[in-house]
Amino acid sequence: MEAPDDAVALDSTIVQAEVGPPETPDVFLAGVTKTLNASTDMDADLASILSDHLLTVTPHANAVANAKAAIVALAVKRAAPAEVQTDG
Repeated sequence: MEAPDDAVALDSTIVQAEVGPPETPDVFLAGVTKTLNASTDMDADLASILSDHLLTVTPHANAVANAKAAIVALAVKRAAPAEVQTDG
């Protein structure tokens, strides 16, 4: 089947210029981290845990377990009642 005469062939240099160079994983993950930290809707402590443990190019072998432990520790800290100060 032949292309119609009015079909336009895509020039790969034009497509590349519009899309830009491909992102490296480091650049992509840094962008995700920056977006999370800049968002007012995102919990700053949770964003920090995600970027420290999961949003890395070469995550630790126990990255998910470490992130889970950090999230649980954050939840415990936040769930603890505030200390009541009494006047002596």
